[in-house]
Amino acid sequence: MSTFTIDELMEILVVKAGLPRSAVTDDPSATLSDVDLDSLARLQLKVEIEDRYGVELEGEEAGTTFGELVAMVNEGLSEHAR
Repeated sequence: MSTFTIDELMEILVVKAGLPRSAVTDDPSATLSDVDLDSLARLQLKVEIEDRYGVELEGEEAGTTFGELVAMVNEGLSEHAR
């Protein structure tokens, strides 16, 4: 099983949610709000992760950190592997 990384999260945000490459970060404590992404970007992120990885993000809010998002996806992936 592969592990979802913050780099993969950033690529999804750039390609699907309109995050400028200049705003890409590897800071796990940063949030979507910190990089000026709105509720539409959160929706696009949720849809892409569900489509690509089969993981539903529940409880994800504007204040959820990138580290928490990565952990949620990896938890979902490990549940699918069981």
